[in-house]
Amino acid sequence: MVAQDKITSGFDVEFLMGEEYIKYFLLSSMETGSIPWFSETEVKDAQGNHVRTDANATHPPNELNEKRLYPVSPDFLGHENPFLDLGVPAYSAQEDEFTVTLLRDSPVGADIRVKIYPTIISNLDHPDKRRMISNILPVFLDLKFDLSHSPPDADNLLSDIGLKLELLDISGPLIDAAETQTDEDGNPIFSKPDTLASLKKQIDRTVPFSAAGSGKIAAIQSKKFFADDDTPNAIGIYINLVLQNGPHSTDLLSDRGNVDDAQNFLPKTSHMAFGFAPPTYKRLGDDLFQKQAVLKEGTTDEYEYPIIQDGETKGKIKGISIYPETRIVSGPGGTNTTVFTNVLVIDVNGEFFIENFFDPDFHFLVRLVPIQEDGLLDFDLDFDLHLSALGQIIVFFLEAIITVVVPKLGLSLFFATLLIIKLIEKIGEDAAAGVIQAQLDRTSFLDTLPNKLTVEQRRWDPLYFTTHRVEAAVDDLVVNGAGFAFSANDLFIGKKFEPLADMVIRAPTRDDDGAVNGLLYRAKDLQPFLDTDLTFIFPAVDRMPFLGLLDPEGDIESFRVSLTIDQINDRLASENKGAKDKHLEKIQYVPKKAHVIKHQIYKMLAVSLTEIVEIEQITRRLLRTELRAQNGATFRQQAIEELQQELGRPPTEDEINARVNFKLDQAVAIAFPSRLKKELDKRMKFDLEPFEFADLQKIKFLTLGLGKLDIITMHRDGRVTVYYRDHEQPFEPNVDQTDNLLNLPRYVSAS
Repeated sequence: MVAQDKITSGFDVEFLMGEEYIKYFLLSSMETGSIPWFSETEVKDAQGNHVRTDANATHPPNELNEKRLYPVSPDFLGHENPFLDLGVPAYSAQEDEFTVTLLRDSPVGADIRVKIYPTIISNLDHPDKRRMISNILPVFLDLKFDLSHSPPDADNLLSDIGLKLELLDISGPLIDAAETQTDEDGNPIFSKPDTLASLKKQIDRTVPFSAAGSGKIAAIQSKKFFADDDTPNAIGIYINLVLQNGPHSTDLLSDRGNVDDAQNFLPKTSHMAFGFAPPTYKRLGDDLFQKQAVLKEGTTDEYEYPIIQDGETKGKIKGISIYPETRIVSGPGGTNTTVFTNVLVIDVNGEFFIENFFDPDFHFLVRLVPIQEDGLLDFDLDFDLHLSALGQIIVFFLEAIITVVVPKLGLSLFFATLLIIKLIEKIGEDAAAGVIQAQLDRTSFLDTLPNKLTVEQRRWDPLYFTTHRVEAAVDDLVVNGAGFAFSANDLFIGKKFEPLADMVIRAPTRDDDGAVNGLLYRAKDLQPFLDTDLTFIFPAVDRMPFLGLLDPEGDIESFRVSLTIDQINDRLASENKGAKDKHLEKIQYVPKKAHVIKHQIYKMLAVSLTEIVEIEQITRRLLRTELRAQNGATFRQQAIEELQQELGRPPTEDEINARVNFKLDQAVAIAFPSRLKKELDKRMKFDLEPFEFADLQKIKFLTLGLGKLDIITMHRDGRVTVYYRDHEQPFEPNVDQTDNLLNLPRYVSAS
């Protein structure tokens, strides 16, 4: 049990890693091949001639086979090292294999020592001269294990937080034994400096530290603790989030916390602990409230906290609180006791505006509920809306809250997704869809929870990322008046998946009869992974079948991945961790042009919402560059003359640049519509017959028309016709309303 009275640093959150936790951090890197299982080194003479090949193999402990939360890649099985036929083991039976020890006073400045029992092979390519020491004697790796980050930015905030691993020294019985070995001519066959240099190339790296949050943070520090009667060795990480205490984005909490005041609260038998003290509740609540602030119209420094939906003010936020949930328990003799439920509550208090009626008060409660899944800590989210009156219009109010307020609540995308599931259950998918917005990238204390600590992210598959992490079995979470805390007494290696956020369908593929049998998906930014992640084979590699990759064409196309319909369904299947984990479903498309034959739509050309935003950005960038080159000098002269007349003095360079930029913005806005049309025409590739769009929509690969088009199936004379109709088209006399898609601009399909 965490001693909450020892959470005393004053930082927003505290995180303690025991030696076993660091061990699993390193084992996760072995699973991805970042720490190699084996390597070979060619030894040459002074003239550069080949002398021999030496090799070494690292062996993770046998326990790893029981601590993976996923099956080993089938392509890796039997290929743990190429020396299996020489009797070199894949895994180690040594009980202290890969143990980590925190160092107090290292002569080389190392923080941790890792004990391994490797295999060293000399003269691999000369069997008669080969010498081997296999998994018998230990080697000690002394490493720097420290925080790193980019320099503070203009706002004195940090980013690119990482854990830096740097091998500083190697020692131990195996090194001592190897240094005594000589070849037949009496020359040493082992060089410690060469081996150290080789190992450094393999091990030295900086990995993103996910417990520091997904965005910038205000401060992060570390501290080493050494064991006493109550606590084990540990490294403490202390984090201050970027928290507002006023309506301006620059109104940030001042420096707080001191690592000198930090104590070791890691329980003796635990491997990890996390916690924060009661003041963090208020800091988090105030921050979420201030992020709702909007500059009051007509003022320059007066703020309000409105709920504005579709341009209409529906109410206001009065305050946001974060606190531990309690309930009343009845006892003997009619006594009542207040107990904590271990649930964290985000309470949004506000007021709705109702014309010609009083304004009812509301509390929108988001409950973070800890749950145990297969022994691991996870969280569920639930919500409730409490109204002072008018419960019958609760759905109306809910839609305003979830589309306006929830995106600003500092929920990570993972927790927001959980909330969406609950919202869909209660009020339907359309209303809940507004929760996922760009505001969800805010740093939240929820991102700092280390029960699932990301070690690295890889792109084994062209269309999704795999995040590799250390996962903890939490056994004593408490959410109470003393703060929030938990520890973990068992550790595992796990992974999760994330599809490309900008995944879009570029074109169909067809069989010999012309029927759609697959789709080409765009895979942006794939080039760096073609010869690395996409080809590597390691235990944790996760790669699903695909037909092939198509190279980019011209200057506007990316790599494309060819998938059959069955392969797409497999990627969306629930047994593959659920839809949206490996593949986006319901990609939103807008019909832009129609190929019409005899007053019937033969095909429609569509473009995704993702591409529309991208093409708009490209268009503005191109226009701005071109207009600056064509008219920059003219705009500058005009700006100088205008400002001289307005100010009665020569303008400053900043004033001139601001006016030139204003003129550029005006010119871009004027030229934008016609240029956007040209850029869209260059890039729109995806066309299908209406029934083909409908078939893909029914199996949730895409949606066409942003929910405004109904799929109509008509049976007549033994034939089935499928088409789209706009259900929101207003009725106008003398206008054919059966299919307003006929009003789209015309094009002629290439097929």
